[in-house]
Amino acid sequence: MNKALVLTAALSIVGCSSTTQMPQEIEAVRDYVAAAELEEVTEIRLREQLHYTYVNDRFVSIDTRRGDYLVEFLRNCWELRQNQITAEMVDIRRDNNYLRARFDTIRGCRISTIYEITEEQREELKALGDAPGDEIFLPDAD
Repeated sequence: MNKALVLTAALSIVGCSSTTQMPQEIEAVRDYVAAAELEEVTEIRLREQLHYTYVNDRFVSIDTRRGDYLVEFLRNCWELRQNQITAEMVDIRRDNNYLRARFDTIRGCRISTIYEITEEQREELKALGDAPGDEIFLPDAD
């Protein structure tokens, strides 16, 4: 009986720690946007099918022929992590050649803001999502 209680308590703690990590990751990206003074744009011109890179449940990055962008959603969008597409994830677009803030969706999640970023900034943002300890330690070769 005591083992079951300890196991339940341990799982509760692990569950709580994983849910508090996401708001920290979102806040870290928002801090980065403010510190880097990223320029907001209203739309992205698309010439090919949309592909995005997951940053966290609130942000994705998109690279196009014309440049790189950081997209923020109105809400946390867990659908970004899903491999299967459901009816709720159908995208809304006014024009297939553009992706617009405040009107269009990705995976069914409404876009709040779009920021223009550089390739280097995209890599830095991707690294923000890595949790401490996720890095692989490789010892120096002797």
